[in-house]
Amino acid sequence: MSDTPSNPFANLTAPTAGPIGAPSPIGGGNAGGPSGGGDAQRAKINRFTPLEFTGTASQLFGIQMLNLFLIIITLGVWTPWARVRRRRFFFNNTTILGEGIDYTATGFTLFKGWAIVSLLLIAFYTLPLLGVPFAQEGLAVLVLPAYPWVINRSLRFNAQNTAWRDVRFNFKGSYFGSLWFLFLLPIIGVLSLGLLLPLASKAMREYIARNYAFGTASFSSNAGVAAYYGAGVKSLLLFILMIAALVAAIWGVVSGFTDFDLTTLIEHLGYDAQGNMKDGSPIFISIASFVPFALLALFLITTTYYRALTRNIMVGALRLDGGVKFRSTISGSILAWITISNVVLTIVTVGLLWPWAQVRRYRYMTVSTEIRPINDLKGFIDKERAAGNALGDAFGEAGNIDIQF
Repeated sequence: MSDTPSNPFANLTAPTAGPIGAPSPIGGGNAGGPSGGGDAQRAKINRFTPLEFTGTASQLFGIQMLNLFLIIITLGVWTPWARVRRRRFFFNNTTILGEGIDYTATGFTLFKGWAIVSLLLIAFYTLPLLGVPFAQEGLAVLVLPAYPWVINRSLRFNAQNTAWRDVRFNFKGSYFGSLWFLFLLPIIGVLSLGLLLPLASKAMREYIARNYAFGTASFSSNAGVAAYYGAGVKSLLLFILMIAALVAAIWGVVSGFTDFDLTTLIEHLGYDAQGNMKDGSPIFISIASFVPFALLALFLITTTYYRALTRNIMVGALRLDGGVKFRSTISGSILAWITISNVVLTIVTVGLLWPWAQVRRYRYMTVSTEIRPINDLKGFIDKERAAGNALGDAFGEAGNIDIQF
C-alpha cells in the first residue's frame, strides 16, 4: 500500500437516478453504476459546495438554560458536560457534503481536566489569605510560559475528538511553534506599530493550518504575503474613514451648540478656564462619555473586518493532501455588522439573545465556507488515533483561549 495519503472525498459521487430535486445521499450508492447524465450527475464533485448548519437559536437556548440550571444545582460540577453538549450542538448540526460532524469527547473525559484546573484556580485566589506579598503575581508569571502548551493540548484534544465520516482530525503543533507563531510574533507585530502585523497574521494562520490533519492527510496553506498586506491596508483605510466620519459627526453636533471656541468647549465639558471642575453642559458631557464607546466599536469593526479578510486569504489557499480545495466568501462588512449588532442586542436583552447571537454568527461563518472535493484518487484510511488528554482543553477554557481552525 502506498504511504501517500489518498483523497477522503474520492467516493462522493451522486446517484445517477431519481427525481430531479430529490435529496442525494452522499458516499457510495451508485458510484460504480452507469454515469447517466455524465458530469452533470456527479453532484458535489469538482465544484465548490458550501457547508451547512441546521441548528436553531431556540435549540441552543434550551441547551444553555438547562446547562445553567444543572451547573447551579451541582455547584459547577456539571460544567464539563455542559461544554460537551454545547459543542455537540454546533458540530452535529454542521454538515459537510451532506454528512454531519461528530464530536466524540464525553463530559467525564473533560471532568478530569476541569477538576485539576478548578483546584488550581481555587488555590490561586486563596493565596492572598496566606499573607504572602505578591504570591498571586508570582504564580501568574510562573504559569504564563505554560500557555503555548495549553493551546497545543486544547487544539489537539478537540481535533482528535472531532470526526467526519468516521475519520478523526489531529493537530501536530509544538510548544515552541505555538510560542513563536501565536505569542511572540503577534507581540512583535503590535510593537512594530502594525507594520509587521500582516506578516504575523500570515504566519499564525498558516502555522495552525499546516499542523492540522484529517486522518493521515495533512492540510497546507501558503498564500502570498502581499495579500495579507492588502488586507491590512484595506482595514487601515476603513478605520481612517470611520474616524473621519466620527469626528465630522461630533463636530456637527458641537458646532450646533457653540461657536467651537476651545475655551467655551472646555467649559461646556465641565471645567472652567483654569481647569477646575464645575457643572458642565449635559449634551457635551454625554458626547464626551460616548466617544470611548464609539472608539471601542470602531476598533471592533476594524479587527473583525481584518480577520474576515485574512480568513478568506488563508482558506482560499488551503489544501488537503490529494488536491481538495477550500474557499471562504465572508464579507468583512457583513461580519462586522453581525458582531456589533450581536454585542448590542446581547447587552440590551441582558444576555437573553446570546444563544441567537452565537447561532447567527456561526451560521454565517459556516455557509460562507466552501469545499471542492476531487475524485481522482482512491479511498481514505484513518490512522485511528487516540482521543488525547483533556487537561489542556480545560486550561484553555479557564483562560478563555479560543483558537479555531
